[in-house]
Amino acid sequence: MPQRAELRHPYISLFQDNWDDFGWKCRFEATLHLSEDEEVDLGPLRIAADDNAFRVHDLPTVLDQLPARSASLGESVAYYRKIRGLLPRTRRLYLNTVRDIVARPTRRKRIRNEKLWNDCFMRVSSSRHALDRGGYYIGTPFVQAEPPSFQFRMRLPGATGDHRFNLDFSSHNDLPNRTILLVGRNGTGKTRALAGLAASVMPQKVFSSESVDRLPDADVTPPLTISRLIAVSYNAFDEFPLPRRVSLKSPRIGGVAYKSRGSYKYCGLRGQDGALTTNEIGQMLNEALEPVIRSDRVESLQRVLSTLIDPEHAQALTADDKEDREMTARALSAGQRLVVSIFSNIIGFIEEGSLLLIDEPETNLHPGLLSTFVAALNETLKEFDSYAVVASHSPILLQQVPSRYVRHFKRNNMDHPQVRIPNYETFGEDLGELTRHALGLDDPEIDFTNVLDRLFNLHGSAKAVADLFDHPLGIPATAHLYGLESDAQEPSDQ
Repeated sequence: MPQRAELRHPYISLFQDNWDDFGWKCRFEATLHLSEDEEVDLGPLRIAADDNAFRVHDLPTVLDQLPARSASLGESVAYYRKIRGLLPRTRRLYLNTVRDIVARPTRRKRIRNEKLWNDCFMRVSSSRHALDRGGYYIGTPFVQAEPPSFQFRMRLPGATGDHRFNLDFSSHNDLPNRTILLVGRNGTGKTRALAGLAASVMPQKVFSSESVDRLPDADVTPPLTISRLIAVSYNAFDEFPLPRRVSLKSPRIGGVAYKSRGSYKYCGLRGQDGALTTNEIGQMLNEALEPVIRSDRVESLQRVLSTLIDPEHAQALTADDKEDREMTARALSAGQRLVVSIFSNIIGFIEEGSLLLIDEPETNLHPGLLSTFVAALNETLKEFDSYAVVASHSPILLQQVPSRYVRHFKRNNMDHPQVRIPNYETFGEDLGELTRHALGLDDPEIDFTNVLDRLFNLHGSAKAVADLFDHPLGIPATAHLYGLESDAQEPSDQ
């Protein structure tokens, strides 16, 4: 093999990471070397040759080009987005050299073995998405993307029935449709549904065996076509599966290797071994900022961070100077560092057609920061044409989601789960009403109305009860008191 210095630029290096798709080993990491000082990490692709897996048996080997009967497909639209950034001549030369299917769809006919096609090339959701949408980035035919719509089923241990519900992000009357909210009391299965959904969408090989083995039996139908799956948790007790560790020999593509594998990324408080670590937020932030700042997404990150924190701090966090970034990060509150680190990770990993799974974003965030979280999330989903499933107890979040995009989780005394769409409009509803009805606080033994009932019986009038408090009562409490007074003044039936 010629020494690296003897190779003529540009040239391509392919690293095979031994990813196994039901026996097929077709997955490579591609790096395009433009010059001695410039290279582009393009990311994973799959290659077949002579209707079989492509494998270089006698390493090291240098090829002028792939065999004539070969074909390749990028694993996600991120691959094609990076190719779009090349000079036109270099782009054409690269796509022809690797015999890309998206650039020339007739090359698909070279893969006649349908088992190879289905088990390897089409096994990962992001590959199916790349086949449909990759042409948008390189100027060839593409499929218009539609919002995800699918059924989810999960059986929890000990439950007497399945959790079954649909997740349909289809647009309706121009209502906000990029977020579906899962609400309900603790123990109804929301967090485990998110974990089961993650495990159902991605191949099992993506996850560490320790974290995926304990997950409930779950599946989605039909199979999803998304570019990337991002699991986000503000909850120390989340159950998301953790990504399998990346080989130390594998190229670090775009700085996203931290707690990611393939098209899956985990943004949460658990380390690779599953344990909580005190420095996790700081490490997430440090790992996320540098690659984003070196990419074409620095303006997107700065715009989103300006929604979450002071614009001056947002600008400093996206500055070239690492010391300035670290000093600014130390000046943020713990809650601010958490949301900044997570959104920095999201911006660095998300692609069009991504699905975000977010568990309890209200944890560790005060109401004001939670409201800005919603604004930042909506902005990010819109910019990258993506969608989110959020599990929450927060009426603040519920108030901003139309009822058709809400799923209310309940479990009866027989431990039988029910997931329903609310039969009332949640969007813009009074926070007290949402807290009482949607979040299960309408039980008279625990609701504030129980206290008002007792005080009214003791003092006899709405005004007398209201005067017991230091400040004027709110509308729900006042309305309840005057309702009691009206009932007490009605003559009883003889």
